[in-house]
Amino acid sequence: KDGISRKLAIVTGSNTGVGFETAKSLVSDYGFDVILACRSRNKGLSAVKKINEEVSRSFPTKEQDSSSSTGSHGKAIFLHPLDLCDFDSVKEFSTQVQKKYDNVNILVNNAGLNSSEKTQEGLDSCFKTNFLGHFLLTNLLMPALLKCQGSRVINLSSVTHHFVEEGIGEKEDERGSLGRSWWTKQATYGQSGISYRTSKLASILFSIELNKRFGSKGLQSIAVNPGSVNSDIWRGYPRWIIPIFRMIYLTSKQGSSTSVAAAVGEFPKAQKDKVVYLQPYRQLFSSKAQKPPFPAFEMLGPYVGYEITTPRLPSDGGPKSAQALWEVSQNLCGI
Repeated sequence: KDGISRKLAIVTGSNTGVGFETAKSLVSDYGFDVILACRSRNKGLSAVKKINEEVSRSFPTKEQDSSSSTGSHGKAIFLHPLDLCDFDSVKEFSTQVQKKYDNVNILVNNAGLNSSEKTQEGLDSCFKTNFLGHFLLTNLLMPALLKCQGSRVINLSSVTHHFVEEGIGEKEDERGSLGRSWWTKQATYGQSGISYRTSKLASILFSIELNKRFGSKGLQSIAVNPGSVNSDIWRGYPRWIIPIFRMIYLTSKQGSSTSVAAAVGEFPKAQKDKVVYLQPYRQLFSSKAQKPPFPAFEMLGPYVGYEITTPRLPSDGGPKSAQALWEVSQNLCGI
């Protein structure tokens, strides 16, 4: 195994878009070795080669090799395919990581999609890929994460989390909150209709619960919104609208700024039942530390890299819903 002193990051969905730029920055700018956790082996290997060759050109060494470390900088690595919509794949990926490495410093839960299909378990593929797969991966990698003081889990959210309407639980103790029955419905194919946005709210609540459970052990979880990014996530949309996205949306490099900042920046620990939440736009006419900004300013505001703002949580403040989400996810993932 590689030693515990090694700085290692894992970025899911990193063969393209925001994930690729996040991985490249961690390798070239911050000296991390980064495992590119991708569903396709060929695309993953191609992305690894591209990152390592670009870093080699920027920081030449006597012996340049697309699979070796580049000077004082890190390297990109492809270890094993990861399909977040397949729990067996998640388990095998985690096993392979911990066979080779003793510790993981940074986990960036970046991968996502915005279309839904029915999985073999009857789950919504969007919710399963965007959230449940990451929930399982994070829990399986927790022993390796906790070996590093100051380890981080970065969960990618979205401005769409603002548009989740609160549900009414079937049980009396869940009324007025997003409780266990509500979250079970969101994970079930054909029951939600808004699985993308609920998966992105789940990512924020996941960070809250991770900090509650593991913050005292040195782990910090931060939620980020990459902004409105012209990336492959829109590949299912009509071709005529893609040029418009290209004109008004951020580049993938710009979209990676919140993830990179969350991975390497210094941030205060979140207050109890709260979360550090980064988004890339200047927040105009809003009290950033007090309440969530008007959603429009978190969609197409002036790009500044990142700002700490407040996400829009359920009316109970989030902790009850975060705990309910954790319990439902444990059951669905079988852990």
